[in-house]
Amino acid sequence: MAFTICEKRQSVIDKQGHALVIGGPGSGKTTLALLKSKGILDTLAPGQSVLFLSFSRAAVQQILKRCREILTKEEMKRIDVRTYHSFCWDILHCHGRLLGGRPLRMMAPSEEGTRRTQFDGDWTVESRRLKEDEGVVCFDLFAAATAELFEGSTHLRSWMGRLFPLVILDEFQDSDDDQWRFVQQLSAVTQTMFLADTEQRIFEGAFRPGVRADRLDILKDAIDLHEVDLSDDNYRSADSEILAYADCVLNGKGPLPSSNDVKRLLYEYKNQFAATVHFAVAVTLHTLRKRGVDDPTVAVLARNNDLVAEISDILEVQHVYNGKNLKPIQHDIVWDQELSASAGVAIAAALEFVSVGTPASRDAMHAKIEEYFLIKKDFCQRYGGRGAKAAGTKAARFGKSKARIADGKPLTQGSPKTFEAALSAIPALTGDPVADWKAVRSAFQAHDDLKAVFQDARMVRLFRASDTLATALAGRWMERATYEGAARMIRSVLDQEKLIGLERDPKGVSLMTMHKSKGKEFDGVVLVEGLYSSPFFHGHEAPHFAPSRRLLRVAITRARSIVTLVRPRNAKALVDAA
Repeated sequence: MAFTICEKRQSVIDKQGHALVIGGPGSGKTTLALLKSKGILDTLAPGQSVLFLSFSRAAVQQILKRCREILTKEEMKRIDVRTYHSFCWDILHCHGRLLGGRPLRMMAPSEEGTRRTQFDGDWTVESRRLKEDEGVVCFDLFAAATAELFEGSTHLRSWMGRLFPLVILDEFQDSDDDQWRFVQQLSAVTQTMFLADTEQRIFEGAFRPGVRADRLDILKDAIDLHEVDLSDDNYRSADSEILAYADCVLNGKGPLPSSNDVKRLLYEYKNQFAATVHFAVAVTLHTLRKRGVDDPTVAVLARNNDLVAEISDILEVQHVYNGKNLKPIQHDIVWDQELSASAGVAIAAALEFVSVGTPASRDAMHAKIEEYFLIKKDFCQRYGGRGAKAAGTKAARFGKSKARIADGKPLTQGSPKTFEAALSAIPALTGDPVADWKAVRSAFQAHDDLKAVFQDARMVRLFRASDTLATALAGRWMERATYEGAARMIRSVLDQEKLIGLERDPKGVSLMTMHKSKGKEFDGVVLVEGLYSSPFFHGHEAPHFAPSRRLLRVAITRARSIVTLVRPRNAKALVDAA
């Protein structure tokens, strides 16, 4: 389906003032916004640009990809595509003195997660105190602080309006109250264009406090808008029934469309699960190649990280499905980056301790393991993963062992003591960074309390994607015959690797949660439902299951060509009977 400039689209391009464009996945909202931008770029004064804000780096990458298709290189220099948080932090970094007379410091998400789990009280109140009293701004307060700046400084607000004659707000149905505050201030001084789809509203509740179902109603009441509805258009999967299937799931009314582009694979027993999932991924890849897609991209999606980790284990080994031998499938994982990095640093700290054996390295190892479990606890509490209580217990154990070490006391029985014993049993390190890393990592894998560290560190794919870490560790060994400073060095490298990874387009098979898939596109999608965990439908949402249905629609519509659903045979039906 070719993109056409019909009368309603042309009205958005031509009309001055604020605009609201509503449309489903693949309806052409981004393309229309860029065409409107293209029409004014030549009129911009030096220093001016179009500002395009979205919520995630993945969405920013998709927008930049679309920019390269529509705009010339010179035109791309005049459009600034950013995340909301990135834009807000730049404002705070440059003008934060206006709030309290001091420069503001950003609290990294890892530090925030650790401090939040250790704080006994209302963290919302504490985070505001940190901003007011210490000039430290938590990640979740970027938008609130930016709104406060704009509300208190007419000059700053007007300057933003001059810098950005057009501001485009992507996925505006997901904006929270604080983001709305600063956007409302911007709309008073510049032209704003809002892109939205109410049925992609999947971040309400615990995921993003302040996200409201009536956001677009609030917008329409506050701002005079030219509104255009593109809900009937679909350019992403125009030649398939994928969107129709997704809309049917969203509404919950049967019958589901019959289509070769959406397939179901059912399993009955737990021992059938692994082979069925493996086959679903393999057959999706095979079908895409038969359709002429030379390097297909496939997303394997589940509702929570626990099942994503299990799927990764499945794809790494051979299985047999209906007599067919299935080879391991190489894949990447879009995981919580900070959690993975923290696990990698914990292993690096253990590697450092094994190689130098100093009291300082011993103390640091226990501290890094404690920090990992604090971040794990915070992650589970915020995003619905299992294990928050267990992570808190383990963090406390290593916090106590750290304190005993600092006081010069011996470790008593328990996880820290047995883990140190396991490390002491490791044969002498060789100076081969990969072999030494794996030797230390195996101690985590073999210890029941520390297997989570092994799992999350493995997600980083430390030595598959790049040899940066291996080279850095090898260099350190050559200099000192130890891995002294490894934890600090690996933290630095991983931070860089995270940023680099965010810039890459998805290739091959990628595993992630359904929420993580938003803003991305793939040739094929495999949706996986566990037999006893990670159901598509959460029971507390009965009888309509509206949040689950919106999430399923988002996940299904990430696909351009093929969708495969893997479900237990007795799972709740996707739609009611016709």
